[in-house]
Amino acid sequence: MLEATYRVRDSAVLDAPIDEVWPIVRDIVRLVPLVFGEGFEACHWVEGCSAEQVPARYEVKSRSSGTSVLEVVGRSETEYFVTYRLVGQALGITGYIATYQLRPITTEPDRTFLDWARQFAVAPGNDPAKVVPAMASSTAKEALALKKHFSKRSTPAPR
Repeated sequence: MLEATYRVRDSAVLDAPIDEVWPIVRDIVRLVPLVFGEGFEACHWVEGCSAEQVPARYEVKSRSSGTSVLEVVGRSETEYFVTYRLVGQALGITGYIATYQLRPITTEPDRTFLDWARQFAVAPGNDPAKVVPAMASSTAKEALALKKHFSKRSTPAPR
């Protein structure tokens, strides 16, 4: 039997040039505290991995759902994307894979477009009518958290 797959997506315009945003987005361990805020306890690389490796595993310990193991499975330094997947299941989902992609806004070089797409299946015993909207809401909140983070950066002095 085929498993239903769901997709959620959100985007934001960040008030920072891509060269400021990319070092944070490419390193998931730096990114997680920004998007989860007070909802997480810890995030760290495991198995000797680092932001410089692909694949690279990391653990996220959430206040609500415990510890999850994820893995960076793709990254492009020229296309500005990082793709990661959930190892196992958490939060009522399985088969989770997500990509953050950045694009420069050519008419506004001090701003960056963020696109975040997530794909997943609902784990057995969980209600898609609850899990899917929760994932969509989470994606929107996390994109907004990044937007807020970059809106707080100091504005350069006029030249």
